[in-house]
Amino acid sequence: MNEHDALIERLCRDAHPVKRTATPWRRAAGWMLVALPCGFLASLILPQARPDWSSPGALWAGLWIVASFCLGMLAIGTAFALSIAGQRIRHWRGLVALTAAWLLIGLTGVTNSMDKVGHAGDGIYCYAFLMVVGLPMVAIMVASIRRTRSLHPLRSLAIAGLGIAATSQMLLGLCHPVAGQLFDLAMHLAATITLVAFTSLAGRRWVRI
Repeated sequence: MNEHDALIERLCRDAHPVKRTATPWRRAAGWMLVALPCGFLASLILPQARPDWSSPGALWAGLWIVASFCLGMLAIGTAFALSIAGQRIRHWRGLVALTAAWLLIGLTGVTNSMDKVGHAGDGIYCYAFLMVVGLPMVAIMVASIRRTRSLHPLRSLAIAGLGIAATSQMLLGLCHPVAGQLFDLAMHLAATITLVAFTSLAGRRWVRI
């Protein structure tokens, strides 16, 4: 018994105060402040164009950018909340609804295009752009979640990957033609799936408890 008491006393003597983690939404806002500039700087290595906001379909392109930002912020905040043990997730329905609205806006933008289908190979640039912009964000995200680790690493990282993809889509919308095409939208979704999968697999060993 005395040995136990001595061990407890030694552990208490070596213990240091633990800094309280910021709320998930403050962490999400901080992540955005770091990740967005990094993503923008990464995008500069690719050729860019300015969208013509006077073209038909510009409204839907603008809504896509706004929805992408909102979805990115909500997904990143949810991922941070999920990484904290005992934290209740209250935004599942909102996350699902916003994801559905995000997809619906993208499809609506296609229906307003003069060339709705496009051609094979359309969207290759978009896929490359989203990968170049998204990968630095993945590294920042993994480092951020690693501070608290996660009891549900795959779930936390998958939702974070969705947020990274949406945030990258927002940056893409600032240099993307306002007219949408099915081939182009398919590559956007392919990039989203790739970022979700890469974030989940690449970060798992670093954030699990």
